[in-house]
Amino acid sequence: MNSPLRAGANLPDAAWKRLRLRAIFDHCKWDPQCGDHAVLAKFPLLLDFGSVRELSLLAERLTLEALAAETEILQKPWLLKRLAIPRHIRKELQRDVPDRQPQHVRVMRFDFHFTTQGWQISEVNADVPGGYIEASGWNELFVQHYPGTASPVSATECYVDAICRRVAHGGLVALAHATVHSEDRQVMVHISRELERRGIKSCLTSPAHLSWDNGNARLQSSFASEAPELIVRFSPAEWLPELSANTDWTGWFHESMTPLSNPGRALILQSKRLPLVWSDLETELRTWKSCLPVTRCPSEVRTLNDATNVLKPAFGRVGEGVGIPGVTGSEDYDEILLAARKHELQWIAQERFDVVPVACEEGKVFPCVGVYTVDGKMAGLYGRAARQPIVDGDALDVAILLRDQERGCE
Repeated sequence: MNSPLRAGANLPDAAWKRLRLRAIFDHCKWDPQCGDHAVLAKFPLLLDFGSVRELSLLAERLTLEALAAETEILQKPWLLKRLAIPRHIRKELQRDVPDRQPQHVRVMRFDFHFTTQGWQISEVNADVPGGYIEASGWNELFVQHYPGTASPVSATECYVDAICRRVAHGGLVALAHATVHSEDRQVMVHISRELERRGIKSCLTSPAHLSWDNGNARLQSSFASEAPELIVRFSPAEWLPELSANTDWTGWFHESMTPLSNPGRALILQSKRLPLVWSDLETELRTWKSCLPVTRCPSEVRTLNDATNVLKPAFGRVGEGVGIPGVTGSEDYDEILLAARKHELQWIAQERFDVVPVACEEGKVFPCVGVYTVDGKMAGLYGRAARQPIVDGDALDVAILLRDQERGCE
């Protein structure tokens, strides 16, 4: 089967180096390398508008179904344990009442792969999706070098548009993130620049500096003491209870009258064990069942190390802990297999799909197209490409360009 994706020609080294510098200084891409190799690809991935429209419709339907499933799961709290959500967080989620919440901004990124069976997803990043810098700045930097193409809509602009619909001009947005990680800081600085360009104040902070009083959030630190109108969270929800003994983390999971992006209950959809509770739901999940490979608990799989199984931790991110026989190094795979057998309620075994590779000047790559939705609407594309059929921290960030001047979203 031919892929709708194809690789454009490599940029000349001098032009690529200029774009790399602009990505660093104009768009806050402070980690352009992983170890000793560059992660910013010299080539773009080209996609036709028809495929973009198909991906957009799929992502929007997946979002609608996911949010309905999330609401139903909150009404059936006994399902939370099967999702591997930590006990202390389960307790707080059981107090969540979705219909009493303010209008949170919900942002997700679905990771699509073109396979021998068509478009399929490997996961949804529903808690704290990243990639805004690459899905906005890197796409836009590349397009000027490829006549006859257009960049997709900017994920950053779509996200900030949604925030601005909830925050008054001059209002304050708290950008809560793991402040010790520069790769998280760069995303928050990138978003803060766009907010301030729109006349919205921003404050970069740790989640530990936020507390709630009668559901209203407040910044309490040596550098700020103010009530934000909205909070953007870029720290995984399962980390929040571990911040410090005195941190007020429960407001992320219930009763916050201050709009959040994303609220803590997004952890329900982040769990890769979500398919294991589908049979207990009345929610129609037709799109999910057509796009996501069959997913089982390791306890249900007779031969766990079979080549048809991909092992994943329930809350792994950026490809961490993913085990594929013959792809993952043998020593790493043995450790993953042991962990999945020993802690099977924290893992999944997902049916492996075959990604159709794309030829580029350096050889073939296995691409992934991240499709964002913000408030349920398609909101940008994020390209990655790996040298082997697993997209992890070593994969390339690749600009995605549209081949026929269509932007792919309204």
